[in-house]
Amino acid sequence: MRKIGQIFRFLIPVIALVVLVVFMTGAGRRERATLKKNKAIAMRIVEIWEKRDMAAFDDIYASNYIRHEDAQPEGILRGREAVKQHAMNCYTAWPDFHITSEDVIVQGDEAAIRWAIRGTFTGAVKGWPPPTGKEMAFEGISMVHFAGGKVVEEWCFDQDLVMFYGMGMKLVPAQQPAGK
Repeated sequence: MRKIGQIFRFLIPVIALVVLVVFMTGAGRRERATLKKNKAIAMRIVEIWEKRDMAAFDDIYASNYIRHEDAQPEGILRGREAVKQHAMNCYTAWPDFHITSEDVIVQGDEAAIRWAIRGTFTGAVKGWPPPTGKEMAFEGISMVHFAGGKVVEEWCFDQDLVMFYGMGMKLVPAQQPAGK
């Protein structure tokens, strides 16, 4: 009986260690699979913008998608249809619109995508400045949050001044109040 007790005292920690190793290995595999899936989605974002694949927007962006971007009038786009309309405006404004992915970094359910856009501002879009015919190039970074295999939120930081100057806009100092 004493020998059986000694064997169990030895086996219990060994069994616990084996269970822990198996659990950690499985968790690591799941995490790697999630990272791989999220990186593929992040890479596909740039691809569908470049190919103008509007149907694929439904596969990538959640219906309740939110895009934070200071170049937007309200600073935010809400919903997948709003980002599709924004993409159509970009394609209209720059008929030769091209976007490339420069870097993609994924960690958990978030990704950072550094991208570059170029095109010639020749198309008229309601609410935008009149086309200048100027070729433009600017870069930006999107911070993307995934949930359920789709993009649910994005923070977009781009070279607004480069873009606005290319669109013929100028930075004008604010008027000083009279008497100052």
